[in-house]
Amino acid sequence: MNERYLLLAGFVLLALLLAWWFLRDTDTFVPKRLLTKNEEEFFQRLRSALPDFYIFPQVAFRAIVRPTAKYDSKAYTRQLAKIGSKHCDFLICDDRLDVLAIIELDDRTHITERDAVRDALTGCAGYTTIRYESRIRPSVAEIKNDFAHLLAPKS
Repeated sequence: MNERYLLLAGFVLLALLLAWWFLRDTDTFVPKRLLTKNEEEFFQRLRSALPDFYIFPQVAFRAIVRPTAKYDSKAYTRQLAKIGSKHCDFLICDDRLDVLAIIELDDRTHITERDAVRDALTGCAGYTTIRYESRIRPSVAEIKNDFAHLLAPKS
């Protein structure tokens, strides 16, 4: 009888050890920098070029676009899946927090065809996307020039 309990205790211990081994790090997270060094440097250029605007980095598409389909329909779920975990590199907003433009800093990981789909998605919501090459980042003056229509006093 004692052997049975000992054997059962051994199996329980083994099961607990195996469970710990397989599940030990499933809920473990570590900090991640919001921006890469390259994006951080570009963010500072944007701040210098556009001091009167709000610049938000790494904004999820779900924060700025929503499906037009009826909530809880299959079409809604399908449209929501298109947004997925997409985000924009930088979102430029005015003092009323209206979106003025989306800025993408394209590096070697960007794929032109995929970027066109993303731009079409945000474009149908009425947003303009401005893309800059990561290797050839624009100067502060060039960024100001690209946003001249926004910087001009309103008449």
